Amino acid sequence: MTDSDPEWRAPTEAPTPVTPVPFGKPWSIWTWGVLVSTAGLALAIAPHPVLHLLKSPVEAASLPWVRFTGLVLLAYGMGYHVAGWTGQRTYMRASVVLRVLSLVIIGAFVLADWLPKAWLAVGLGDFAGAVWTTLELRWRPKPKAA
Repeated sequence: MTDSDPEWRAPTEAPTPVTPVPFGKPWSIWTWGVLVSTAGLALAIAPHPVLHLLKSPVEAASLPWVRFTGLVLLAYGMGYHVAGWTGQRTYMRASVVLRVLSLVIIGAFVLADWLPKAWLAVGLGDFAGAVWTTLELRWRPKPKAA
């Protein structure tokens, strides 16, 4: 058993972001979280219009999996929101690698005719966000160890 400290009090305010940021949030990560969460919610609620935009018709039997994928995207987007809120540089750097690879993988899938060419817009948007995050990480000072 651990002894509790009688002087300890729960914090009354939200934690300060790890990285000092203008306006309180790293905007590239925050924006990407909004886009991914919105796409996930749209897939979960109305998969047909979203897939029509991406020229990817789906059979009725696949709709539960598409909706489930939307929920997974929604959860994934929440990770970006938390990283943006707390200024988690490690998560941001890892996201740059994953988002650059996204364009490479989507491009390979398009070349193999596994995805329609419309999906390249998703990969290019992802790549642009990775560039934005990279620039933002270079611009923002790294917190100094106390």
